[in-house]
Amino acid sequence: MVDPNDDLMFSNDPPSGPLHVVNVDPWKLLIVDDEEQVHAVTRLVLSDFEFEGRGLEFISAYSGMEGAKRLMEHPDTAVILLDVVMEFDHAGLHLARQIREEFNNHSVRIVLRTGQPGQAPEKRAFLDYDINDYRTKTELTSDRLFTAMVGALRNYKDIQRIKALYEQVKAAQIGTVVAMADLAEYKDEDTGEHVMRIRARSEALARALAEQGAYAELINDTFLELIGTASILHDVGKVAIPDSILRKPGKLDEEEWKVMKTHAAKGENLLFKVAQMVPGPNVLTMGSQIAGGHHEKWDGSGYPRGLQGEDIPLEARIVAVADVYDALISKRCYKKAWTADEAMAEMRRCAGSHLDPVVVEALERVLAKERAEILG
Repeated sequence: MVDPNDDLMFSNDPPSGPLHVVNVDPWKLLIVDDEEQVHAVTRLVLSDFEFEGRGLEFISAYSGMEGAKRLMEHPDTAVILLDVVMEFDHAGLHLARQIREEFNNHSVRIVLRTGQPGQAPEKRAFLDYDINDYRTKTELTSDRLFTAMVGALRNYKDIQRIKALYEQVKAAQIGTVVAMADLAEYKDEDTGEHVMRIRARSEALARALAEQGAYAELINDTFLELIGTASILHDVGKVAIPDSILRKPGKLDEEEWKVMKTHAAKGENLLFKVAQMVPGPNVLTMGSQIAGGHHEKWDGSGYPRGLQGEDIPLEARIVAVADVYDALISKRCYKKAWTADEAMAEMRRCAGSHLDPVVVEALERVLAKERAEILG
């Protein structure tokens, strides 16, 4: 939340978990090969195949380009039997790379089948193209095709379990973050809706920056995944601020303001200590940077450290823009709500002094997109 003493402000029942349902749908097998006979033989050999009580749904494609189209239509495909030489010599390898890098699909198991091993040496195929199995067509007897399918489906099933576990852990982490933020918001005049708006707008700003190519060295998939949830924690340090200060209407006196400003460093330190218990980049690490930096100003006049420009963590600069804009358009006990146009004019005025001008420009694009979507 933007502090009421900032000069800018005075310029005028939880759902139950999903039921466990046994999946009886068939496993999806995509056959990508330019020889019709290969499709026919594969279907014949695997016609009665069953793994864990589930049969196979056969999907056919006769070129690498068609294989890509079929996979987009069936993103839950479990296994691909992929030929190498089709519409061009390395069409299958091109599709394998496209699946992993362009589609970002690391779940589907790719079994490379080739009648011309020289076109795709086995070591190169494994190391360079992230395939999961390599078979020449002459060695794929019915028994070996059966064992290849069982092995591929076991791996696919394990990956799906890991993904499900990851989603559960992530949901639990988000729940913990929201609970921490709610604790801080409970002491403040704002509702939990404020942090949810900050979350949504911070995510939108980060995506807009990424689309523009701004701060490309800092914004990656992990950054985009974490910033929304991490932004929820921007004011968590307010749990340490006395209610008499936090809920005082109007401006604080000098001593009260000194105490209020400590919430940024206190929030940063709290989250930093907890983040040390979690290895690797995580929402608490980013939350710590945001809590400690979202009241810094682009010109160096902010707090708690007086950081300037790009010395302020990017995630904090993004949340600062989202936070200031939300404060301007929201009614407070010390101010009326500003219109979107009034708020944006003020954001432009503050760009380059209080706020990162590149992020303010991103906000203009985000708001324009939101208006366009509303108007249809």
